[in-house]
Amino acid sequence: MTSYRALTLAPDPGQMLLSPQRSSASASDPAMSLLTDLSSGAVVVVQPDDRADQVLQMLMRAGVRMGFVGEVREGRGTIRGVVTAGDLAGEHVTRRALDLGVAHDELSVEQVMSPLSDWPLVELRSLPRAAVGDVIATLQASGQRYLIVIETVDGQPVLRGVFSASRIEQSLGTSLQISLRSQSFAELHSALQHS
Repeated sequence: MTSYRALTLAPDPGQMLLSPQRSSASASDPAMSLLTDLSSGAVVVVQPDDRADQVLQMLMRAGVRMGFVGEVREGRGTIRGVVTAGDLAGEHVTRRALDLGVAHDELSVEQVMSPLSDWPLVELRSLPRAAVGDVIATLQASGQRYLIVIETVDGQPVLRGVFSASRIEQSLGTSLQISLRSQSFAELHSALQHS
């Protein structure tokens, strides 16, 4: 049997400083430095039939702007889509309710989510030599504000992490200038009306 020993405890300093958050980065920094690693952190996963308005509140309480739509049973699950705070608020959700002929508060998250096929995915194994600038170029090329990172385990894709344009912008102190791509003709029409 392996024996373990207690770690040496530090003396009480009376007060201490908070660890400063990394507030600046450069495009040449390692991409992994800005990856939100979901293998060790909390992930918001909602059921497809959850109400859209309730999911928006859940995302706000969790302090995130993105959640995954899927089903979790006995600690294992599958992801079918992605939903962002932008999908759940404002004109998009109102237009979707009108299109479907349902009341705003009756919309399910499945009715407003984007399927995984709409989102750029990158393999974790491609990241060790990648720079933040490579992630920025990928986000700009895809026209999305999130880049989903997967890892292949036993031949199956597994959600591993996310790059967020907002987090990168905060770290760089500048806007990424991403031209968002419309997912449908209706979204393109709406984008043209508001530009």
